[in-house]
Amino acid sequence: MAQSEMSREEELRFAERSMEWYGWGSPIGMGAMIVALAMAAVLVRIAVYGF
Repeated sequence: MAQSEMSREEELRFAERSMEWYGWGSPIGMGAMIVALAMAAVLVRIAVYGF
């Protein structure tokens, strides 16, 4: 199969859209950060107060 060539504008558009879904500011990254903070809070609670 031959690979189609994209214009420079298309490459930039796809790069911008893909970067929107990664990192701590994205919905996926923010959700991962919230889950990590909740897990850390539970571990600190267990370490301080026990079960």
